[in-house]
Amino acid sequence: MKCAVVTTTNPDIASALDGLVERLRDGLGGARPDLLMVWFTPHHAADAPLIRERLLEQLDPAVLMGCPALGVLGETVEIESGSGVALWGASWPGVELHAFHLSMGEADVPEVTGWPDDLPEGAGVLLLADPYTTPPDDLLRGFDERYPGRAVLGGMASGSNGPGEANLVSREGVHDEGTLALAISGSVRLDPVVSQGCRPVGSHLVVTKADRNAILALGGKPALAALERVANEVEPAERELMRRALHVGRVVDERKSKFEQGDFLVRNVLGVDPEKQALFIGDWVRAGQTIQFMVRDAAAASEELGALLEREAQAGAPSGAIVFSCNGRGSRLFGVPHHDIGRVHDALGDVPTAGFFAAGEVGPVGGQSFLHGFTASIALFRENAGRA
Repeated sequence: MKCAVVTTTNPDIASALDGLVERLRDGLGGARPDLLMVWFTPHHAADAPLIRERLLEQLDPAVLMGCPALGVLGETVEIESGSGVALWGASWPGVELHAFHLSMGEADVPEVTGWPDDLPEGAGVLLLADPYTTPPDDLLRGFDERYPGRAVLGGMASGSNGPGEANLVSREGVHDEGTLALAISGSVRLDPVVSQGCRPVGSHLVVTKADRNAILALGGKPALAALERVANEVEPAERELMRRALHVGRVVDERKSKFEQGDFLVRNVLGVDPEKQALFIGDWVRAGQTIQFMVRDAAAASEELGALLEREAQAGAPSGAIVFSCNGRGSRLFGVPHHDIGRVHDALGDVPTAGFFAAGEVGPVGGQSFLHGFTASIALFRENAGRA
């Protein structure tokens, strides 16, 4: 099982492609790619047909997927400004790949169309979605209802300017809308890593009264009183973070007897109502759910990602990795470039890694896939024991 990655900042993509292809082919030992991913900055949006044509002619991948992005990741760098192209290829003997394109139907009540009849049990799914023509809630609900238990990872393309300009690249063409999706099974296992960039403060709390996205009471006490109690119990630095970067984590799978950080779906705090002692968050809540207050800053985001990847390192190095990182991360959040891709290499070694800065990241929490923000959603590819 081989993966390879190459990048370029050459603004002349026509002249750069030959060198990229040759280096990628060498990295794969001359093998035809089973999967070829390409991400390119808006400088090359008009070149999407050329990119597709040259990659098909010279590499003939079984599956081709790509999209424009404000920034791309590849090799050891994160290209956040200027022109950039990242190619990531995989040669996986025995892999089963099912690629499909999802669109919005034209019925009076819009719905996502193009679903396969079925996907293999245990398959992991990669997706690249156009944010202007893809309703993420409908998309992820469709996956959850039709193919329960499949991990879905990906990102909303960040490099297009509006409806009809998606430039999603596949073997079948350059699509101006919708979502490219790929189910991966057989000899390859997709292991998800979802780092939401937060750390918990205080203890777990049970919602005892709620109305839609308003938390009214926690543990039988008014929600703001419970929040104030937690703030008074933490260190001053944490209290300041709660003041300016407070989030709420909601447990997804309440059947568990013990909750850890990865069990919480993190959502923004939208505001408060002092009169009602209510806390409004970017999610609907109900009585009986467990929540925990969270804070986000560069240190919390770096610490969480490092811990999750170190845990993955205990399972052995993967053959490759794809990173879907929020376009609010990178040097904007961490103050230094190449953070997320550097963390992958620090924990997992010289693993061929690529990806892009997304306008929304998709990944599973508590066994269900969600759309996130300020998150690094990472797909790790390993040999599926007994299926190779």
